[in-house]
Amino acid sequence: MKPKAKKTKAEVPFDPVLFAATVPARKPTPQDIADAKEHEDDAIEPQQYDSMEDMVKDL
Repeated sequence: MKPKAKKTKAEVPFDPVLFAATVPARKPTPQDIADAKEHEDDAIEPQQYDSMEDMVKDL
């Protein structure tokens, strides 16, 4: 009897759109809910930067 040859696994490229569509969203933690209640109407204002370096520093 011959031993069975192992099948090689095919590499599948990562598709971020397929990943986002198939992975369920995480449920909010109690900390997330508390933060949302604390900052209920806290709008995020867009900022203008003089250069790309300034924007990266702000991250």
